Amino acid sequence: MKHDISPELTELFKKKASVLGYSIREEAAEHDPQLLLSAFRDQEQICKFEKTGAMRFRRDSPFVEERKELHSLLLDLKERYDLYLNARPLDCEGVRDFRLISEFGNHLLAAKQSKDNEIRFVTWQYDYDRSGVTLGHYYETNYQGALKDFTVRSGLLDENQLFSEDEMAVLYASCVFRGRNDDDLTFESEKELQAVIVKLESNLPQQSMEQETTPEQEAEHGI
Repeated sequence: MKHDISPELTELFKKKASVLGYSIREEAAEHDPQLLLSAFRDQEQICKFEKTGAMRFRRDSPFVEERKELHSLLLDLKERYDLYLNARPLDCEGVRDFRLISEFGNHLLAAKQSKDNEIRFVTWQYDYDRSGVTLGHYYETNYQGALKDFTVRSGLLDENQLFSEDEMAVLYASCVFRGRNDDDLTFESEKELQAVIVKLESNLPQQSMEQETTPEQEAEHGI
């Protein structure tokens, strides 16, 4: 179930958008009951957001990348809030302020809303009678990291089927190198290779991609 944007989520979005250089203002409800927020940068309006998270903008607005950045941020935060609000309280001694996101076998994924309005995630193992939990792996606000850890710990996914960050970085550098230097690539092969590169880019930090491609770029310039 998807929820409207709560006051807590609004405050968190304002804080994170401010770090990126945006100003978020709340709209007066009497003007448009569905409209909730307006986003600005340097007094220029970027877009508006409805209570559901839907985005509004002028068709002639030139701020395409800014809209993508803000909408991605809001939807990411809202996904965590929806997960938390849809989850039931965790009925285990000492952690009843957490909610149960998912469980499989003797392992579980849980979340807690902190005083700073962030949703924080942890994976645990149930104790022998399932009245408590142990062996916590704490992921702070990293939902994807916690979800990956849960699927591996619980046995839903074999760890040997996953690439580590270092392995993905090496694979990314190899794909980029081939794309730049293989003159025999067919059109279809080039499309498939580009799809792999895009997928790897979405799962790698910028720093890892830069580290793996820098040596090859230096060689191109004769350094």
